[in-house]
Amino acid sequence: MLSHSGTNPEPDLVIDIIVGFDGNLSFMDLAPNPPEPLDLDLKQRCVLQFRLSDDLLSKGWGFQPTPISFENDWGQNFSSYYWTNYTPPGAEEPVPYAQFKVVYECKRMGIFVYSLFMHDALGQAIDLDPLIENGVGR
Repeated sequence: MLSHSGTNPEPDLVIDIIVGFDGNLSFMDLAPNPPEPLDLDLKQRCVLQFRLSDDLLSKGWGFQPTPISFENDWGQNFSSYYWTNYTPPGAEEPVPYAQFKVVYECKRMGIFVYSLFMHDALGQAIDLDPLIENGVGR
């Protein structure tokens, strides 16, 4: 399958990132067990698949129409986001603004800040700014 940009095949490696609250009400990646911080350590080309936890979706949360941005990348390491369908267990229809993908190209080393843009059930904007590191250390 071609990547969203249509130039290179989409990587086989998919990293699922499920954004939700842990037991301490901190935003965490709930995909691994136990949950981990949203900071990522990337070593190879991959697809980053972000989605909100089923708990947040059931409470009316969603990603904003522009769900992510990358600081100082200028399209070198990260593709544009693209929305994908996600249907929570028990739902009959996909939930809009629940899941998206980004292709990480691994072309430039550095520590990158990415921003996730969400909203709660009241429509209040919520922004998170975790880090992505690809081997340079600190």
